[in-house]
Amino acid sequence: MSNDDHISDAARLPGGLDPVDPKDLPADVASPEALPPTGPAVVEAAVKAIGGEPEVEGMVDAGARTRVDVLTCRNAPVPGWTTWSTVTLHTEHNPLPMVSGETVEIRAELMTVGLPGSDVMGKVLGSCAFAVLQDHWMMAPGVVFGDVVSLYDPDTTTPHLMWAHPFTATELGSVPIDEQLTVHWLVGMPITEAERRWMESHDYDAFANLLDEHQVTYSDLRRKSVV
Repeated sequence: MSNDDHISDAARLPGGLDPVDPKDLPADVASPEALPPTGPAVVEAAVKAIGGEPEVEGMVDAGARTRVDVLTCRNAPVPGWTTWSTVTLHTEHNPLPMVSGETVEIRAELMTVGLPGSDVMGKVLGSCAFAVLQDHWMMAPGVVFGDVVSLYDPDTTTPHLMWAHPFTATELGSVPIDEQLTVHWLVGMPITEAERRWMESHDYDAFANLLDEHQVTYSDLRRKSVV
């Protein structure tokens, strides 16, 4: 995972905000007993890259069996918008299969961006995080989590979520946390069913280039399909 995100500025939200100073980290991080030992450093990296007004909260699934901690950055990446990022998924194993037949362990965090006045993508992120924790869904660029957007927005034209390099916060592509741990963030890209099928017939890089060519506004949950 690198800063070569394949998606141009035309596909991003306009503008941006300056990173938040680490001293402004939320109170939860000042008392990190609720987070894993690496949690505060992960939160600090995310806040620096995402900006906005940060707050860390725990999310629990409906059965109260699984908890995930989520950083909410209001007014990021631009005023009025909200970015959500998990900050504890990196403690989960995430083995990625290689063409050689071997697997490589890549620790990851997931991120979504929502329109002003909507918490749909925050809820989507929660469901995705629980799918990783409970069902061990793989986290990697080009991986699609099916029907997670339509679960909270039945009228969306983009029911699925594809994970992409973090083009809204490119500094999070690869973040060394300590000598043993590097964390890679992925941002969710809502896609249509036709786009999902097209990518399956081609590949992630080709699909990312296609989105780039069409200057897709990835946050538009009512957009037309590019294929």
